[in-house]
Amino acid sequence: MQLKIRRSQKSGLTGTPIFVLDVMAELNSEETELVSKYRLSKQLVYQSDAAAANRDNAINGRLSAFGGVMMDRLTKRSFSLGDLVNGQHIECKDLNEVIGTEVQVHEACKNIRAYLDVARSFDGTEQILEVEPA
Repeated sequence: MQLKIRRSQKSGLTGTPIFVLDVMAELNSEETELVSKYRLSKQLVYQSDAAAANRDNAINGRLSAFGGVMMDRLTKRSFSLGDLVNGQHIECKDLNEVIGTEVQVHEACKNIRAYLDVARSFDGTEQILEVEPA
């Protein structure tokens, strides 16, 4: 898996900079097959703090939060591995948000890499691990 990140910026209506990240995961054919087989495309890769709050409110039964959860998906404040494979365009208001977004997406990709490594191990081979005494 390769994670591609392109940084750019544009100006908002008031001239303030808007920092733009275009992120995309490229999977090889084996990884694509494993993602499909183990249904990993819906695995959450990125979620902003606001999107996490909306999700928590929705889980706790606040009806008003359900609209927020849908908006988070539309505005790319929350996306899955399948979305990342298709490429995502994220606009950030400051450099702190840029760094946080990049770190979160990269960490999620590392976790997905671990899922794929485990998925590869279901081929009938035997593993022997030495257990150290306590």
